[in-house]
Amino acid sequence: MRSPKSLFREGRFWMFFWASVLGIMVIWGGLTIVFWRSSVVNLNMLSIAALWLACGAGFQSTLAMRKSDPEDPL
Repeated sequence: MRSPKSLFREGRFWMFFWASVLGIMVIWGGLTIVFWRSSVVNLNMLSIAALWLACGAGFQSTLAMRKSDPEDPL
């Protein structure tokens, strides 16, 4: 069994994670268009989730840049 630290360093894990997140967001966005178009609460929650995901994606891409730099002691 792999340690969580080694799992987070694998590109396969992050591709699966972000593909899952994309699927969830596409479903949520589709449901918003079909059913909750006039729900201010749902649109606010969708906006907050998008903000958090954007911050998480930026953080993860920063870690990837650090990993690819041979002079960075990650």
